[in-house]
Amino acid sequence: MAVDFKLVLMHKKTLKALLTSCFVIGSMFGTYNSEAASVDSAAAYYLKGKNFQSLRQYGSAWKFYEKAATANPQNEQYQLAIAEVCEQMHRMGPYVKALEQAALLNPNNFGTQAQLVKLYFDFGQFGKVIEKLPGIQKQVPSLAAASWMMGRSYYATQNYGLAIRHLKLAIKDDPKNSEAPYFIGRILVKEENYKAAIPYYEMALQLDTQKQANRVYELALICATALQPELSIKYFQQALDLNYKPSDEFYINMANTLADAKKFDEALKLLNGMLDRRPGDIGLLNTLADICYHGGRYRESIKYLDELLKMDDKNARALYKIGTAYIKMGKDVDGKKLCDAAIALDPSLGVLKHAKQMM
Repeated sequence: MAVDFKLVLMHKKTLKALLTSCFVIGSMFGTYNSEAASVDSAAAYYLKGKNFQSLRQYGSAWKFYEKAATANPQNEQYQLAIAEVCEQMHRMGPYVKALEQAALLNPNNFGTQAQLVKLYFDFGQFGKVIEKLPGIQKQVPSLAAASWMMGRSYYATQNYGLAIRHLKLAIKDDPKNSEAPYFIGRILVKEENYKAAIPYYEMALQLDTQKQANRVYELALICATALQPELSIKYFQQALDLNYKPSDEFYINMANTLADAKKFDEALKLLNGMLDRRPGDIGLLNTLADICYHGGRYRESIKYLDELLKMDDKNARALYKIGTAYIKMGKDVDGKKLCDAAIALDPSLGVLKHAKQMM
């Protein structure tokens, strides 16, 4: 029997085409099945993660949530699950990272966006707060503490004008917020507007349930700088009452303020108590001499200055101060001689030659 080679060739071509089409269709179904399997696997991983989380096995839960997110990286829910379990584990870095990923997947989820901004604020990433919070606030006008976060962030970035504007809004939004007036006060201190800072500090202290003694001490110094010594003394004492641990610097500042309030006996008692512990302290002796001088107690001032000269007989400033004290006591000739002797030791004191002032 003769073979029709044309027919055989045609059958081979048909068979090849059929096999090729079957391969393509199989590949299509294989791809579809693979994608479906990924989605199914992601869902299964997520459910396992939920089960472990309900058992408070947070490490295992996190592992399965990560597998779910890897299998289906476009699912916002998986990223939020990672964020939640990381928060429970106090793993703040991965917590923030997962929230950021969720925010990228769904920019319209303003709850996630607001949560993320609060974390930026808590971690001191104030530039990101300034960048992202205004847009969120437009969508969520009732967002809690938005003005406070903006004000504090502008303070940190040294934009004090905008900081005060937002901090004042924060006081209106939450009249119990003690931090907003405190930071307004700090801005005013940085601007050397000490008198204006005082009422904001007082407002902050009145609202502060913790009664922070260090802030009371700050206010004492501000009042002293604003030439309100009586008010300053009140806050020095209040800081002590709140168990502030005073350093020698604290007592020196308090003594100077007592002297400014003309309470010389109290100031000297405080400083002499320190001098008993530190008998050779040059700074203390100078302070005592100055307080006595400005209180009209020239002989006492000379006593402390003599102590300085015993330690260093070339101390021109101490010698000059003794000279001015003698002049104040009516002993002009002796005083001028001492001042001239001091200027001979230190010519830079010559600018005071005619004024004969206490330095």
